[in-house]
Amino acid sequence: MALEKWVVLPGESRIIDVELVRKLKVGLIGGQIDILGHDEESARIEVHSVTGKDLKISIDGDVLEIDHPQLGWENFLDVFKSFGQNSAKAEISVLVPRSVALTFGMVSASALISGLKTSAKLSTVNGELQVEGVTGDLDLNSVSGEISVQSHTGSINAHTVSGDITVSGNISKFSSDGVSGDVFVDAVGHCDRIATNTVSGNVTARLSPDVGTRYVVNTVSGRLQLDSSVIKGTRGRGFKSTTEGDGNFYTDVVANSVSGNVTVIRRSEPATADSDGAFSTGGVA
Repeated sequence: MALEKWVVLPGESRIIDVELVRKLKVGLIGGQIDILGHDEESARIEVHSVTGKDLKISIDGDVLEIDHPQLGWENFLDVFKSFGQNSAKAEISVLVPRSVALTFGMVSASALISGLKTSAKLSTVNGELQVEGVTGDLDLNSVSGEISVQSHTGSINAHTVSGDITVSGNISKFSSDGVSGDVFVDAVGHCDRIATNTVSGNVTARLSPDVGTRYVVNTVSGRLQLDSSVIKGTRGRGFKSTTEGDGNFYTDVVANSVSGNVTVIRRSEPATADSDGAFSTGGVA
């Protein structure tokens, strides 16, 4: 397919249909974008409420790009520093194949990414990013923007300065590096490893009640609550412990912090009916 390009000017709206898309690259300064997976090879792009700067949409072979013409991809965050938060906005809805290879970046926009079955690299400066029902490995980057990942299947690697990160689902592995952003991991089933590094951000992980854990945790002045153990500041000495589960599977929890707290709790066991038909639960809520 030859290169096709569309430019949506401020004040204009546009609907564009593309027959075949295997790769999607998005760069947005402000506004709102929804990227939704569907079961077709085609893509549909709906654009409206464009302000400030033109929005460029192009298809080159099977590669779809949606961005502002002045932006480049090799130095995404550096380029965006030269743009004001309100210099360009657009409201965009994109339907793409579930298996599309996605590279995504935004400054202050809000975004929803849902229903994909692919690995993706997602970056935000201070915009809110929500990811729902994605299967694949995620590489997340944030300066101060909040990132929420729900009903995920796969591994997650996250980097943040002050933005909070919340993830849940069948997470095979999770790793994060941060400064002051809080991290919450709600892992369903068997998670191989949770590894975090933070300065003052708090880390909380919720695991299934039947999963064993192997802890290697270090904090200077933070508080550790690891199952039934509570430790106040290891002062560089580190803390190692093992909690047995119902089987042979263990989750390795490796955490380092300066003043941030580290907490690991257990999900409540499912309610079960007793002989009188009443329901009871066990574990920690």
